[in-house]
Amino acid sequence: MPTDLERNGRWKRRLTIGWAVFCASTLLPTYLSLQAWVISPEFRGPLFARRMWLLYLLTYWLWTAAAPLVVWVGRRFALGPPPRLRRWVVNLIAGQLIVGALLVIGGVLRYYLVYGGGPRPLGEMLPLWFIYSSAEFYLLYVILLLGTYAVDYFRKFRERELRTAQLESSLQQAKLAALQAQLNPHFLFNALNSVSALMYRDVDAADAMLARIGELLRLTLASDGSQEVRLSEELELLERYLDIERIRFADRLAITVDVPESALGAHVPPFSLQPLVENAIRHGVARRPQGGQVVVSARQVENRLQLRVTDDGPGLGAGMVREGIGLRNTRDRLQQLYGNAQQLAFRKPEAGGLEVMVELPWRV
Repeated sequence: MPTDLERNGRWKRRLTIGWAVFCASTLLPTYLSLQAWVISPEFRGPLFARRMWLLYLLTYWLWTAAAPLVVWVGRRFALGPPPRLRRWVVNLIAGQLIVGALLVIGGVLRYYLVYGGGPRPLGEMLPLWFIYSSAEFYLLYVILLLGTYAVDYFRKFRERELRTAQLESSLQQAKLAALQAQLNPHFLFNALNSVSALMYRDVDAADAMLARIGELLRLTLASDGSQEVRLSEELELLERYLDIERIRFADRLAITVDVPESALGAHVPPFSLQPLVENAIRHGVARRPQGGQVVVSARQVENRLQLRVTDDGPGLGAGMVREGIGLRNTRDRLQQLYGNAQQLAFRKPEAGGLEVMVELPWRV
């Protein structure tokens, strides 16, 4: 049920539209009569000018008054598919009745208001006006009817377009939610495997790792489900994950985070850095007995945000990167969120190792 505020707003819109139509149906006849007065010398007398103006004005006012009835007939008995004979018959009959009524009313008004009750009897004048004006009136009726269909078709098209956009948006949100839901268990399983590997060698370290996992899960669950967060929030999540990895690798892992303060407000997808750092640690640091270093950096380059995760591990090897759940999930989420405006690429730095670069639109 519409509220009082909605009903009031609807009436205000209708009054505004009605007032605008009335002004247009008054100004346009005035303009046309002035144009006829300027172009045609025979209309320059005051009597002819007045009659011409009244004729235009009566015609437009009559059709302005009849327009709501024509619109109602057009919508109530629309001629769209499937074709029905009854609708065509109703429209033909309605057209005859409306045009006939307007011709009679217009003829009477012309007779008394324009010509002052002369020069011939009304019974003789009406048939002449029927003959001269019926084609024009039928044309105006058809134009109004077609205009009604065009407006309704455009409105339905926009409504379908809006529903389609809403459905696409809902589908995209559902896909993103599914990807994020897939990512969290993947991380959790990897973290619990690390705890399992530690608990028989270093119980205290395993206990500390479980505490860090709890803190990270708490931050994750406290998220409001947004598909973008500030880079500062993402780095806080990453720091909790790095606390876990520092316990696991001890002095074999060196982490450097190089992010200027100006980039901390940039928007990034949540859990976008963690899979990249996890990949660098697993395939770069973990494979070296002496460990290694991972560098996380962010820079604004014109209207783009560049995130880089670099390790000094063995690098690409044969040149192919096998994307696990984390990397594949990150790539899919970036594609869903930004389309072709994003990039996830791998590069082998001159010093060796592997660099993963993510480029996003700069948004704050």
